[in-house]
Amino acid sequence: MPDKNKFTMIPIKRTDVFQTIIQHITNLLDSKQIKPGERLPSERELAEMLNVSRTSVRQALKVLESSGRIETRVGSGTFLTEPPAVSLSDTHSLSKLIEGGVTKEFLRNLIVARTSIERAIFEDYAWRANKSGINQLRELIEFNREKFSRQDCDDDDSALDLSFEKKVAQLGGNPILINMQEQLHHLWVLAWKQYGFTPEQTQVLHEEHLGILDALAAKNSQRVADLIVQHVDKEID
Repeated sequence: MPDKNKFTMIPIKRTDVFQTIIQHITNLLDSKQIKPGERLPSERELAEMLNVSRTSVRQALKVLESSGRIETRVGSGTFLTEPPAVSLSDTHSLSKLIEGGVTKEFLRNLIVARTSIERAIFEDYAWRANKSGINQLRELIEFNREKFSRQDCDDDDSALDLSFEKKVAQLGGNPILINMQEQLHHLWVLAWKQYGFTPEQTQVLHEEHLGILDALAAKNSQRVADLIVQHVDKEID
């Protein structure tokens, strides 16, 4: 068996207040002042309400989006999502796993868990991929490439963006796998931020997504499985 690739560890610039901001925004969502389908205050408005930077708010919103609580619509803003039809666990309870700190051993266990879920999602979709879905994924990859190449984009956000994997799960349509993926994505972002690094360079992730997309378009399920495993399951230096 060939050796695993290694993560290219990139130090995170800010690890200070974003978890507190997450809790404040979560409290706002739980208060039912905003109903599913309604738009959240803008990043600027949230930053002013919480007396923090827009960058910190953006980080917090990224975590909440990865957990499925909110969704960003291009050109429209950020919206509260409908609660999932199937709920296996509470992401807040899952997040308690890192209250004592994040170690390499914890990250290795998290990598194993995420690899298993992502492989199941991508293998399943490889059999049912169609032209419409492939086009949506291609447009998303290009959108992310343009978004993350802008100078005002935070490097930490781009390296921890999981929208491609989330979109594949949505296209696959398995509500149990979608729910499990949301929980692991939420924990993934929180854990790496607390560890103080991002796991890979944005350009590497972009190129790997393109390779996975080509395999999905060809409906080569074994190639898809191999590539998504290589994408997630890397050694930690």
